[in-house]
Amino acid sequence: MTTRARQTSRQHLDLVITRLDNIAAGSPDPLTPGEAGHYAAIIKAHRADADRDASDLHKLTVARRAATEKIRAAEATIRELEHDLAALRPATTTKEN
Repeated sequence: MTTRARQTSRQHLDLVITRLDNIAAGSPDPLTPGEAGHYAAIIKAHRADADRDASDLHKLTVARRAATEKIRAAEATIRELEHDLAALRPATTTKEN
């Protein structure tokens, strides 16, 4: 979601919250069917955005976990190869005086 879309989304939510707060405070101005439909559409859109965000987060978490496992496997392979390489090197001797 772009910055502008987030800003517009927040403004829509603020509008819904303000309107519902006014009604809850006893405003004699009830919601019209058009307003109710508009606010329901705003809330449904936000719920859909939240669902997409949750799905994206899950996918990223799974991908990060897989990448972490690949890194661990690669590190283990490197350690094993370093050990094998060290075993192949001829032993060095030190001269004692």
